[in-house]
Amino acid sequence: MKVKIISDGGVTVGGYRHHQKNFQEPIIKSASLVENAVRDAYWIDFHDQFSQHEQFLQLVENHPGITLRHEFWGSLNAVTVDVKDDSVLKEILDKVQGIRQVEPVVIHERPDVAERLQILGAKGTPDKMSVHDVTGVKEVHESMKLYGKGIKIGIIDSGVDYTHPALGGCFGPGCKVAYGTDLVGDDGRTPDNDPKSECDGHGTHVAGIIAAKDISFVGVAPEATLGAYRVFGCSGGTSNDLIMKALLKAAEDGMQVINLSLGGPGGWRQDREAYLADQLVKNGTIIVAAMGNEGQMGLFEASSPGVAGGVITVASTENEFRSNLYFTVKMDGKAKAVHRRKNEEDDEEDNEEEEEEDVHKQHDEEHGPSDSEDDRPILFTGAFDMDLESTTLVQISPGISGTVKEDACGPITQDLKGKVALIRRGDCTFKIKTANAALAGAVGVIFMDNVPSAGFAADTEGATIKVRTITLADGEFLLRTIQKEKKEKDGIKLLAGNGPKKMFNPDGGTLSLFSSMGPDSELNSKPDVTAPGGQIWSTFPIKLGSYASLSGTSMATPYIVGCVALYLEARPHSDSSAEAIKTAFQNVGQPRNDLKSEFKGFASVTQQGAGLISMMDVLSNQATVTPARVSLNDTLHINAKQTFTITNRGTDIVQYTVEVVPAAGLLPFDVLKMVDKKPKKVPAPASVKISQSKVIVGPGATATVDMTFRGPATDPALYVIYSGFVRFTPDKVSRQTPVMHVPYMGMQGDFKSVHILDPAFGLRMYDALGRPLGTGAVPPAGHAHVGTDGMVPGLDFGSVGEINHEIELEPGHGVGDDSSTTGRPWPLGSGMKIVFRMITASEILMLDLVSDEGSDPYQVKSYGLLKNGIAKFVPRNDQVEGNAFQVMSWDGELVLEDGSVVAVQGNTSLSANGMYRLRISLLKHFGNMENDLDFEAHMSAPFSLR
Repeated sequence: MKVKIISDGGVTVGGYRHHQKNFQEPIIKSASLVENAVRDAYWIDFHDQFSQHEQFLQLVENHPGITLRHEFWGSLNAVTVDVKDDSVLKEILDKVQGIRQVEPVVIHERPDVAERLQILGAKGTPDKMSVHDVTGVKEVHESMKLYGKGIKIGIIDSGVDYTHPALGGCFGPGCKVAYGTDLVGDDGRTPDNDPKSECDGHGTHVAGIIAAKDISFVGVAPEATLGAYRVFGCSGGTSNDLIMKALLKAAEDGMQVINLSLGGPGGWRQDREAYLADQLVKNGTIIVAAMGNEGQMGLFEASSPGVAGGVITVASTENEFRSNLYFTVKMDGKAKAVHRRKNEEDDEEDNEEEEEEDVHKQHDEEHGPSDSEDDRPILFTGAFDMDLESTTLVQISPGISGTVKEDACGPITQDLKGKVALIRRGDCTFKIKTANAALAGAVGVIFMDNVPSAGFAADTEGATIKVRTITLADGEFLLRTIQKEKKEKDGIKLLAGNGPKKMFNPDGGTLSLFSSMGPDSELNSKPDVTAPGGQIWSTFPIKLGSYASLSGTSMATPYIVGCVALYLEARPHSDSSAEAIKTAFQNVGQPRNDLKSEFKGFASVTQQGAGLISMMDVLSNQATVTPARVSLNDTLHINAKQTFTITNRGTDIVQYTVEVVPAAGLLPFDVLKMVDKKPKKVPAPASVKISQSKVIVGPGATATVDMTFRGPATDPALYVIYSGFVRFTPDKVSRQTPVMHVPYMGMQGDFKSVHILDPAFGLRMYDALGRPLGTGAVPPAGHAHVGTDGMVPGLDFGSVGEINHEIELEPGHGVGDDSSTTGRPWPLGSGMKIVFRMITASEILMLDLVSDEGSDPYQVKSYGLLKNGIAKFVPRNDQVEGNAFQVMSWDGELVLEDGSVVAVQGNTSLSANGMYRLRISLLKHFGNMENDLDFEAHMSAPFSLR
């Protein structure tokens, strides 16, 4: 079968065909089309029928240019290898029959916590985890005496400091951490059999949430047995083959539940890690994964492997209380009296119209009811061991309420020798400010925020002095104190707090702003359930302070893992599949209201899934509703008709009232049609016909309710993501018959018509020095206009920092240099960087070289596909540095219609005038790859080759 040819000799946009020679297997996916590819490391996937394992391994062993990394014969029929260069891959493909696909190994960033809070270190602990009160876990412990005994839990993370007394103090048979291995070592390259880690606390914190136990601190399942599988060293990320190796090892060791507080850009269930996770779930292993901490990047942010359908994916709520380290200002009695009097005078001036009780209430919420203003605890993030006894705190610049600009961004002339500097955040990096303070003699820095917040963390890696961070309110309190004490020059004394302080959290119970939002790239509903993940107190390596308060879906995930252990212990003879447990958790989830905006009602299902875990209800409930969640899809593909089945396992007849409760609708795109980082919330109730509003279910019986869904009355061009809950309320609400909810979600609009590529930026090329080839983007008809200079009016792409960060340009050769060079030639032998931006994801991406003549991207003549210019299941880009663009390299070779490979430069048989354009073709959402018009196509500006 040949490539489809059109009259002028070009291939159509939809050139992807399974039977096409150009795309016959094996396919080699270029590392240049894969984000975070590991240099010269590849997956080799074999057909299911391939059985020549030993022969292949012998070939690898005898080849000087290839080294075996890991084998995955039983699970994936694949291996990973390191190669000297791509020519080795071609050689292997020529010698081995049965290879299906070759693609790069990729890096996963190390598990991260939400930056808002990361308080390290403490030598004591607060009261038992009050978070157990709101989840029902405390009642399960006390009334059911369930603690996860006998349940094996695997933790794939950065290692565990099992010497911590709360984690058993030992490793191996008979210990709490009884299983595990280290696949990386501290340096990331020297694995051994000991999963202990003291340089990174993430895994230890996760382990504590699951199963810690000491006098004053108890995890969710304190009697569970743990397996620690270390895949992150002391710094940097890890590779996806190591994560998958750890998954298989944990399953092999008999871990019933696996915790994955990690993930990477994804959105596709077909991602390799997600696929393996689903396979393990089908084989009986329960996998719980974090949704991600990209909540301020908008919708469609489901991470992999959490995107997998069989995985229980967890979102985060804020803890009702927070346990923080703190310090106070040292003042004698006379100074306190003066300070108190001046504060009272200021309060009178500033709050004449405020009721005194409101002021006290606000203060109590922020700092605890027992603290007077002069003993105010200053909560901090960062170095717990900063010396406060022999130092004083001085301000770098005068002024409060955000009036200081460029605070410590330049050399500091002030003598800071032996002192701690109070510096305002903003205008330059934390590293610059810290370095300037150190050069002025400071022994430490306390950064205050420049906007109201609950706290933040500062990236000061490599700093030679201690650093802490505090809120704007606490920073201004310190500035007022310095001014009122007239200590601008000498500074004020500080006192270390007495261990951590347990305080009320005014944001408690609300959805965490950092928690990523779904749905996935095919409009499947994610996340599944919510647990406390914001400001969670748990164990930390002893060398790093023993305990810490961290925030992230990394913390919510182990909470659900512990709940799974309680469930397995409570119901040893019931259905223990991941689907059954997910259904039980979702049925009695507690939907959370949206308290962060003017919208009154439930927050979107894309933020919370079924809502907050309610463990006592999970274990007491005698009924089940299936399906436990509904993905309605978009308007054209809507799964409108749904049948809900209620099963009554109790001994009494139960009557349920059935109703539909809407949640907030979300507008996914902004006015520029980019994914809105802060989607607007609007009323968007679905129209639902219910077959019966009352249903009676007898003991041991089932009953059904039919529903027909229709999207809300919103403009389809807005693509509103609507959602809500089908509520089943029993006539008598009790532990055995609680209210049950089934979350639903859909898009009002045609997802296929949503742009995939950013038409304003288009498709651009740069030479090896970062200079643009051609004049910029040429969007298809109806898209954004491009000016005579090749740039889009109103958008500045001339900044070196924005693009150069992505395409690794040489210093001094920015994108803005000589940007008016129409038809700039591409120097022979240099590499080309191809840059574009994905607004939404695409299942298939293709790049080909086309003629410079013709304006219709669906008819322009094509000279051939870029070698390796194809990718499948491509995720969207975020609007942030590090993932703002897709960037690939091209070495100038094409794959022709007959499958042969030719070099373009100097090849006069292709274009008579030496002018070309690039074309990118992307399969639209729910598109048919056999239909050309189901591909979105864009062309670059013309450029020449010599």
